[in-house]
Amino acid sequence: MKKLFISLITVLACFAGANAQNVVNNPDNRPYFGLRAGLDIACPGDVKSDGIGIDGYKNGAGFHAGVIYNLPVVANFYVEPGLSLYYNTYSYNNDILDALDWSSASIRKFGFRIPVMAGYHFDFTPDIRLHVFTGPELEIGCIAKAHVKAGGISESESVYGDEGNMKRFNCLWDFGVALSYQKFQIGFTGGIGMVNMIDESDVTFHENRVSISLGYNF
Repeated sequence: MKKLFISLITVLACFAGANAQNVVNNPDNRPYFGLRAGLDIACPGDVKSDGIGIDGYKNGAGFHAGVIYNLPVVANFYVEPGLSLYYNTYSYNNDILDALDWSSASIRKFGFRIPVMAGYHFDFTPDIRLHVFTGPELEIGCIAKAHVKAGGISESESVYGDEGNMKRFNCLWDFGVALSYQKFQIGFTGGIGMVNMIDESDVTFHENRVSISLGYNF
């Protein structure tokens, strides 16, 4: 009985050691494609000029949908590029509307995102993984218009090119965490805008974002 007990303890210890190793270095890691879709919360920053900041915009909402490719590098460290479509909006705050005598005004954007994340996953069980990741995300605006309503009249015009003064390209630095169960995944990401989106040297404005996404990994 004593020998049987010792043998059982030895087997359990070996199993626990192997399982602990898999948490940070799973030998079964493999590349895979995945689908992602979710909700975006636009968090525009202050418009600043000569050291003075104006809270000109309110938070807005949108959505994204796309694909990723997860490529293991070493142990549980991976690189994950992706491509997605997005539609995002945010509106002018009430003080701006009152000053300009507008009833409402918003900016609506549609375009592409190209994230390149570097991350690490912790495999607590064969089915449950926790991912932490960070990296740059290029955002390319295809269409962006300012929609204004005033005096019963609605107008819209592009915020790019000669009609507007906003830049088409943005780059955000993302930080995120995700939890996957088998092939399904839920993630939370925050992005800090690194590009001045106003095409003027004496004015600065950055677009930040928080996203919640659902995914399926093949």
